Amino acid sequence: MNASSESTPSDASRLAALLETKDFIPFHLDLPDKEYAYITLSVYGATKTNELFVKVTNGQLVFVEAVNSPLLSPGMADRIWGMDAADAHVAFSLADKLWEKHKHELVMK
Repeated sequence: MNASSESTPSDASRLAALLETKDFIPFHLDLPDKEYAYITLSVYGATKTNELFVKVTNGQLVFVEAVNSPLLSPGMADRIWGMDAADAHVAFSLADKLWEKHKHELVMK
């Protein structure tokens, strides 16, 4: 690991810091998985950075990744009425990626 990546905060720590502010839009909070209801998905829009944060958790483990919104306009702060289709596409694609990467850890035996 190089020095620059060691000093870069993780997406999870960036989301935690974001949630302590009011600079986000909670697009989806704790949506349960269709098959495993204890696994939930949350999507937040960061108004200052125009990013979407996707969090998947089973109550014990938490996985977070962020992606830039594909939209430049309207700004994230102006999307208070809901998530745009383009944002939904990238957010749920990222959620699928997180699921594929961590499903064996998320599913409780």
